Amino acid sequence: MIIVNARFLTQRVTGVQRFAIEISKILRVLNDKIVFVTPYNILDIDLAKQLDAVVIGKNKGTIWEQVDLRCYLMSRGNPLIINFCNTGILFYSKQVVTIHDMSYKVNPKWFTRQFYLWYNYLIPHVAARSLKIFTVSNSSKKDIVKYLKIHPDKISVIYNSSNLNTNNTFESVNMEKYLLSVSSLDPRKNLNNLISAFKEIDKNIRLVIVGLKKRKFVFNDDLTNSTNKIIIKNYVSDGELSSLMKHAEAFVYLSFYEGFGLPPLEAMSIGCPVIVSDIPAHREIFDNAALYADPYNIDDIKNKIISLLDNDNLKNKLVLAGEKNIKRFDWFHSGQSVLKCINEVI
Repeated sequence: MIIVNARFLTQRVTGVQRFAIEISKILRVLNDKIVFVTPYNILDIDLAKQLDAVVIGKNKGTIWEQVDLRCYLMSRGNPLIINFCNTGILFYSKQVVTIHDMSYKVNPKWFTRQFYLWYNYLIPHVAARSLKIFTVSNSSKKDIVKYLKIHPDKISVIYNSSNLNTNNTFESVNMEKYLLSVSSLDPRKNLNNLISAFKEIDKNIRLVIVGLKKRKFVFNDDLTNSTNKIIIKNYVSDGELSSLMKHAEAFVYLSFYEGFGLPPLEAMSIGCPVIVSDIPAHREIFDNAALYADPYNIDDIKNKIISLLDNDNLKNKLVLAGEKNIKRFDWFHSGQSVLKCINEVI
């Protein structure tokens, strides 16, 4: 018996949940015997039905995962459980966990103290006891080996992909030229440096930022309040997101650290030129299909944005390179790789 921890059905969709959703849909096709279990507070009812998800327990969140889910597994003879969203069950060895990155170790100050302390306790324990670990890039795999002292053979790299609908008819965008950035609003995503660089660009262009705010993150009010050229959206549908990417002059993603970086790949798949931070994971994923900027250097960020806005040949070159690069990533292939790894540890 194979169980998938489908707590992601109760969470807003960021890159971590997107990985879980798309891999789960492929697993459902490849093996209809896999059981998806979830807390009661489901956000995506249609997806839950597609996965034929089973609601268990009376709690939600972390308590559900550590108590209700454990009790369910014990009542089923302790079967294999697959976790796709960083967390897992403490002191349960028959599980596979997915660790997307080691950001909490790289810089604890990016997170609340409560979050850091929990992850710093949970992740090493579940990683050490798990039968297998999935991660989303070779860069992230190296970090897991470095910080958790896990043998590389225990870690399998499963890439993200993109399935945003490039043919959607959602046309809510009705504004002048704009740059787009999509990410969780947290310190690691480096949005204040992006805004600082943007304010120094003397062009008739706006900056649209889309993302869910995290408690640890605070916008620099001096930057955001002094201009009406910055638009901040809390959350948008997939249709609006793909439309925003389709019409943007460029997609800018300047994280200090990433395990993968899914939003720029999604933008690339829609034909939007991409500027990303010059970090190992981005070099691995985007190769020569992106323009790279030093995330700590506001002048470099500004100059890279201007160079792209002023050079149609560079734009076209990046779009064509992006079309080629995106072919390296495929959800179905990733799902097949996940199932192969699962079958190896059963």
